[in-house]
Amino acid sequence: MLNKNSSNNLKADITAIVLTYNEEKHIERCILSINQFVKKIIIIDSFSNDKTLGIAKRYNVKVLQNTFINQSEQFNWALKNISIKTNWILRLDADEIVENNFFKKLNKIAKIEKFNAIETIIEHNFLGKRIKYGDVYPQRQVRLWKKNHGYFDGKPMDEKIIINKPNIYKSSLKIIDHNLKGLMFWFKKHFKYAKREAQFYFLLKNKKYIKNNFDKTLLKKIYYYKYPIFIRPIFLFIYRYFIKKGFLDGVTGLKFNILQTLFYRLLVDFFIIKKKYKRLI
Repeated sequence: MLNKNSSNNLKADITAIVLTYNEEKHIERCILSINQFVKKIIIIDSFSNDKTLGIAKRYNVKVLQNTFINQSEQFNWALKNISIKTNWILRLDADEIVENNFFKKLNKIAKIEKFNAIETIIEHNFLGKRIKYGDVYPQRQVRLWKKNHGYFDGKPMDEKIIINKPNIYKSSLKIIDHNLKGLMFWFKKHFKYAKREAQFYFLLKNKKYIKNNFDKTLLKKIYYYKYPIFIRPIFLFIYRYFIKKGFLDGVTGLKFNILQTLFYRLLVDFFIIKKKYKRLI
């Protein structure tokens, strides 16, 4: 059991780490979903200029600031520079919340101390609607791990935590990804993501990133990039929308797959071509 009867109102022996940058729409919701259940919440902020920090400081949270490079670098900075007192660490994004019975279910995991990480299910919402099909759900990620047992892999996109001596429990715990900022924010964010993804493509191509054979997402990406440029996003759209039944999510599923799969992946290929062209002139 993660709860200890002798201290801190039965709060779980967990420190939650949350990255923020201009998250005034989300941060209170995120904090309230975990505040009464974990011993410590630490926010690593990338110098927000909205009300994020003011809202966060209403609660018993610790706030640190560090210049942002990417999520992986930011989390590794936190793990190196924070004195964490608890045995477990929870990673949560600012636009995420945990399901209502998350900690109740967590406390029922038998012999949890023999594991050094817990794999959770990520439930995605797009423009306010849950996505259930199209190879999106269930997505599984390690979000809870023992202190000093994990670090992030350094990828500029789709970062993964690497667990030392992995003994990972596959749980039914759910973390809900529900961004409230709307479509224009989605476009701005994914332009940045596409540039990072193109950067990562060249790291893979030039063998400057060491492949992790346990990272299934990475292996799928390497396979995907073997297909012809600008054609592969169309193949991926057909696979996700038709073969993996993304159409069952209705109008939202169509919007999601057009934007998240087709548009975004075409944008990544555009930045790849742009960078290749610059090298030639």
